[in-house]
Amino acid sequence: MRTLATCFVALILAGCAQQTAREPLPTPEPETSGEVKPVEPTAPELKEPEAQPPVLQPEPEVTPEPKQPTPEPKPVPVTKTQDGKLILGAEEWVWLDPAKKHVKVKVDSEVKLSTIGVTDIQEFERDGNDWIKFKASGQSVELPVERWLKGKNGSKDRQAVVKLRAKLGELNELTEFALTAGKGIVLGINFIRDVAIVDGTRKYVQPKSK
Repeated sequence: MRTLATCFVALILAGCAQQTAREPLPTPEPETSGEVKPVEPTAPELKEPEAQPPVLQPEPEVTPEPKQPTPEPKPVPVTKTQDGKLILGAEEWVWLDPAKKHVKVKVDSEVKLSTIGVTDIQEFERDGNDWIKFKASGQSVELPVERWLKGKNGSKDRQAVVKLRAKLGELNELTEFALTAGKGIVLGINFIRDVAIVDGTRKYVQPKSK
């Protein structure tokens, strides 16, 4: 009887053991604690590039510049004669004080008296002397009359002669000019006598002066 009871208990224990072996073990759930923090990506470490040795560039070939010929000095224009007289061209620039500017003049060694073309000629008296008013190079001028020239071919018209200061190169002369109707200025013998000569092949030999 004891043997049967022992066998019965052994069978019951074996069946329980097999049932326990067949049941799967429970899977543990992961622990959660509030919010899930995102994982920040880690920036890769930047490695400094290794220093490369400098590349030596070949020096450019220097081509020697061709030598420029030395320019010959320009000849200095001759403005005086050996004895010190000024050389005047067929045309020159003259500074006239009444006009307050340089004016172009012709130089003529065959004309005895210098002439100046004027307009609006008016004769009048001042302190008992003859005076004349005229326009020259756009400027109104009043001057005493030095003398009168008789009209040609018996004409009753007379020509006034006045003195004007004219500067040409180194010359600064108070020169007589006969007033003529029109335009243009001519320097005659009375201006250039003993101080200058005329070279008709040249122009503007003397520099402008004031």
